[in-house]
Amino acid sequence: MLNVEVLGGVGEYGRNCFFIENNGHAILLDCGVMHNRQKTPPNLTRAHVAKVDVVFISHSHTDHVGALPLLETLGYTGPIIMSAMTAQQLKQPCKHTRTFKPESIGKWLVVNNCLAFQWGYSGHLIGSVWYKIRFFEEVIFYSGDYVVDSFLLKAELPIEDGTVYDVAIIDSGHVEKRIKNLEVLQQITEYIHANPGSPIIFPSSFSGKTADIATYLFQHTTRAVHVDHDLLSLFDNYDRAPENLLATKTLLQQFKLECLAKKTESENAIYFMPERDEAKLVELLNNKSTAKVIFTGYWNKGEYKMRFSKNQFKDFFYKTHPDYHDIIALSQKIHAHKTIYFHSSLTNSETTFLQLLKEEII
Repeated sequence: MLNVEVLGGVGEYGRNCFFIENNGHAILLDCGVMHNRQKTPPNLTRAHVAKVDVVFISHSHTDHVGALPLLETLGYTGPIIMSAMTAQQLKQPCKHTRTFKPESIGKWLVVNNCLAFQWGYSGHLIGSVWYKIRFFEEVIFYSGDYVVDSFLLKAELPIEDGTVYDVAIIDSGHVEKRIKNLEVLQQITEYIHANPGSPIIFPSSFSGKTADIATYLFQHTTRAVHVDHDLLSLFDNYDRAPENLLATKTLLQQFKLECLAKKTESENAIYFMPERDEAKLVELLNNKSTAKVIFTGYWNKGEYKMRFSKNQFKDFFYKTHPDYHDIIALSQKIHAHKTIYFHSSLTNSETTFLQLLKEEII
């Protein structure tokens, strides 16, 4: 029988880490830290690590991989499984990494005599995946961070074969929202068209959202698009993983040729710059006095020391996790005896499908 211990990520937004034990063996699903100054690690101990046979990593964001050095410090020397693209994105190379090839999607991959898994794309970031894991006789589904409607990235659930999962661990990061990403992209485009003389600045992260918005605006506006050097490797990743994409190769090639190449400055360009680099943002705003700043998520103007005037910024919310309706749909497709909803302060280990539905039922 499975024993699931949440070491982080449930009832909070960050440090995702799940310890699952069965017949004296254990696996770990992700190993992240919080997005705070302390980089708070999961509640991982040597006792946990001593039992872990395998670690499964869903993608490269720090709230899913930031505690991997701690895992090694605590004595872990076993395999750490992730996609080849995720392995390339890690800021610190990881010992004992085992990657799987794109052509293995949907196939059972054997780890040892008690473990096998399937994987598929989760649509959150280039290289991000979900896992279907057979652990002795029990079966687990782990969504990782999941995006239903990315503009560029595929998101495919396991083939429905009658499996009833013993436990499903499902991303609920935007449970409080109801958003259609295509509509948000259209609204952003309309706002840009309504401000023809203003440069547009997007504080951005290394994420699927950044690539989605940049390529959509390249396709649907006539403005020059400039991507900061610190974000360029994200777009290189897209070139190397065409099997992960919904978009045509031609669109991405055109984007790289026209947007990433050095070119003459235009008066009303669109800029994508690192969201945590306030100095770069201040410098750009000083040089572009009529610029508008667009925020597209939880990272907002309040995170900066500088003050923005009322007409200097605009908020849109582009979904990077499942929203309420997505979570309901995922829960209905992934039949499980027990479901744990993670990645939100609005759900906890006792949250059930019926509790999520309560608002609709009322």
